[in-house]
Amino acid sequence: MSESTIPTKPVYAIASADRFLRSEALSGVVSRIGDDGNAPARYDGPSANLAEVLDEARTFSLLGGRNVVIVEDADKFITQNRAALERYCENPADSGTLILLCKSMPKNTKLYKIVAKSGQVIVREPMNARTIVGWAADRAKQTYGKRLGHAAANRLREHIGDSAGSIDAELSKLSSYVGERGEITTDDIAVLTGQLREEKSFAVLDAIANGDATSAMTLWAQTLATDRAAPALAIGGLSFGVRRLIEARIEYDNGVSAGILSKKLFASPDVAERRLRRCDPALLREMQRDLLAVDLAVKTGGSTIEVAIEKFIVTHTSRGRTPRVKAG
Repeated sequence: MSESTIPTKPVYAIASADRFLRSEALSGVVSRIGDDGNAPARYDGPSANLAEVLDEARTFSLLGGRNVVIVEDADKFITQNRAALERYCENPADSGTLILLCKSMPKNTKLYKIVAKSGQVIVREPMNARTIVGWAADRAKQTYGKRLGHAAANRLREHIGDSAGSIDAELSKLSSYVGERGEITTDDIAVLTGQLREEKSFAVLDAIANGDATSAMTLWAQTLATDRAAPALAIGGLSFGVRRLIEARIEYDNGVSAGILSKKLFASPDVAERRLRRCDPALLREMQRDLLAVDLAVKTGGSTIEVAIEKFIVTHTSRGRTPRVKAG
């Protein structure tokens, strides 16, 4: 049975911690409803009134078709109205389709079981290092008609991180950049996406290594002011820089020259030499662990990216103070 022939459900719950993935799943549901539904009525979950939402779903449209009622950011709405929503979803109105967009809906809750029986629960897990590369390649092909090889997809992830929304936005720009050409290459990504952001990330890391919180904060503020995408890409950019430093330090200790490694560090050979001599692999691995914790806190709503990165800078400038070295 094709998706277009699947009967429309009277109630859906779309759960994902990733707003982009929720939006993508919602688009699929609305597309499936198609001509059977009217223009959706949207409600903001934290301020939505239960009676208004359910009245909208229960009202028959004078123009025919189903009323589509979407409650966005519905976690608080569900918590405040759980019993009433359970009663409604057990016997939903034929006149409308209620769609709840939420960060999570545990399978052991009564509401999950009711919606799964009378409608459909759609869960989209956030991307991770194992899944995002394949997803990016599929997205490039299916949405933008471009081939994205494994190496290019992995390079894009290194620059952007594991946010599906950020990678999709970058694929859109890359697709326009390559024009009629059918493939997005690692060189395209380096030109359009990578180098400037990497240089910014290394500049912040240099200031942290110098124990200079003021300079690190200033560089971070400048990055935010000049790059609208910076908040979403900050954790990925810093993680990429730390990972590159660890890899380069291992190669340096095994006899590879700073001149050869300078391109990997986006620096001149003399700056690369100072950077490699200064960096402490143990402290870099602590940074890696802390950035993973920061990423989790942001994704689960425990912090904002801006606040989390500022705390990271303060923590590591005090943790890893070294004699000041002029940054490149």
